[in-house]
Amino acid sequence: MDDIISVYCTLYCYPFSLYSIMVKYLIRLIERSAKSHDGASRALKIRERLLDLQHDENIAEWYILDVNRKGQVPTMAIKGDRSRITDSLDISYWLCDMFPNLLPCQYEAIIRRLLRDLHDIEGISITIRRRDGPEEDLIDPCVDDMLARDDISPEYRQALEAKKIFDDSHVPKASHHVNQLALGRRGGPTVLDAQIVPFVTRVEDAGRARLAPETLLRYAAARRASPEWDVVMGGKSTIWRKEYGQVCDTYDMSADLPPAATLFVPRPSSGLV
Repeated sequence: MDDIISVYCTLYCYPFSLYSIMVKYLIRLIERSAKSHDGASRALKIRERLLDLQHDENIAEWYILDVNRKGQVPTMAIKGDRSRITDSLDISYWLCDMFPNLLPCQYEAIIRRLLRDLHDIEGISITIRRRDGPEEDLIDPCVDDMLARDDISPEYRQALEAKKIFDDSHVPKASHHVNQLALGRRGGPTVLDAQIVPFVTRVEDAGRARLAPETLLRYAAARRASPEWDVVMGGKSTIWRKEYGQVCDTYDMSADLPPAATLFVPRPSSGLV
C-alpha cells in the first residue's frame, strides 16, 4: 500500500436529507466492492461532517461563505482543492468517474436519462403537501430572519441574499411535480440503485406509496434489507420523527470525526488528477 495516494474528502450532509442519503448510500455500495487495495491507485478517505439543519447550520456564516453558497447539503470537499461539489448528482457522477462499474456503458444512456428525470422532481414535493395558501409558505423563513439582523458581516449578508434569490426561484415549483418514475433495464448495483432506493423509500415514509409502482416498492424493500442501508439509516425513517429527538443530541456532530469510509480506486482512474 506504500504507493497508494490517500485523498481526504469531507462530505457535508444531514442524516434526514434525501440527497445526502443518496450519496451516503452510494458510498456504502462502493465500499462493499472496493475494500481491497490490490491494484488500487488511490484511497478516498471520506469523512462525514453532519450539519444541524434543525438549527439552521446550513446557513451559518462559515458554511455559506466557505463551503456552499446555496446553503444546501450534500457538499463534497476534497482536501487541497478549493472547489466544492455542491450537487448530489454531480457528487455521484464524480464517484462514477473513479468507479466505472457504477455506470456500465451498455446502460449509461438510460441511467443518465432516468437520473435526470428523477432529479427534475423536487424532493420537497414528496414530504410537503401543496397548501391552499400562497406557495411562498413552502419557503423556510430562517434566511429572512437572519437578514433582519444588524450584526452580520456584509459578505455574509450578500451570500444570504443570493441564497434567498435561489430559494425564491427554486422552491415554489416543488408543489407542481408528480412523484412518478419508471425503472428501466439496469445492471447493479449502479449509481441508479443508490438514487432510486432512497427516493422510493422517502415516498413510502411520506405515506405516498401509492405513487410508486409495486415493482419498485418490492425492489426498494429488498435493498433496504442490506447492511449497507442499515449503516446509512440505522433502522430510522428517511424523514425525521419527533421520537428521534434533536439531531445534535442523537448524532456525533464533531468536525474531527475519523473517515467514515475508505474507497480504494482501481487503476486507471480519471476522477482525480
